[in-house]
Amino acid sequence: MFISFTNRVGKMKAVTILLLLASIATVWSAAFEDREKYVAIERRGGLAAFDAEIPARQRPVALESQDRAVERLERRGGIAALNAAVSAGELALKIQDRAVEVFNTLHGAKELHERTRSLELVVANGSPRTLKFAGEYFDSGTWYSQPAILIQPNDATVATVANRQGSWFTGVTGGMSWEIVGTGMYLTIGFTNPYAGSFKTWIGVLDRASPKYGYDHAQDEYVKLVTSNGFNLIARLEDSTIADRRMVFAISNDE
Repeated sequence: MFISFTNRVGKMKAVTILLLLASIATVWSAAFEDREKYVAIERRGGLAAFDAEIPARQRPVALESQDRAVERLERRGGIAALNAAVSAGELALKIQDRAVEVFNTLHGAKELHERTRSLELVVANGSPRTLKFAGEYFDSGTWYSQPAILIQPNDATVATVANRQGSWFTGVTGGMSWEIVGTGMYLTIGFTNPYAGSFKTWIGVLDRASPKYGYDHAQDEYVKLVTSNGFNLIARLEDSTIADRRMVFAISNDE
């Protein structure tokens, strides 16, 4: 009798434990799905990060609002026009011209290809303002070929960066700033191609020249469509004929 009662108690405990584990698994699965959806939207261009203070129970509403905001911004003429210009318009032709110039200057960039890590950096100016180079920051690596000091409206510049010659187990990571002449604002970008890790980009318009800020905030390799301080901005990765990858950074007025 005592043994039978003990067995029944043991079985009841086992069932209770199994039910508890099943409940925990359900909650964990739901939280994981919410997190995956959050990350997926966050990667869509970095248009607007979630407010860290939004309670978890409000996340579904916030996610839906964020999704609508992304779609609205993608439909806006400024971003769409800039994206089209960089892809197949006037800026695309300028980018191609500048890339050919760099390719010829580097004699096919054979030595650049031999570096452990390298990047082709394109800055395209679709705004009516001249961009003036305001500084660079390297956490690792250095210039292989430098950009133009001035980028006129509807023009572009191409620079190349790589790990330092003779260095071991290093990549190339850093940032650049460009003064948007006559505005007091600075186009700032960040780029990474580390020895261990992934490609990352960042783009924004700041009220100061801070290339290190661009590097510090670089995140993932996904396309970024951003409006910042009255400007439309794009950062995206492409294939490169002279380096590991090409990173294209573009700016236009938010009209």
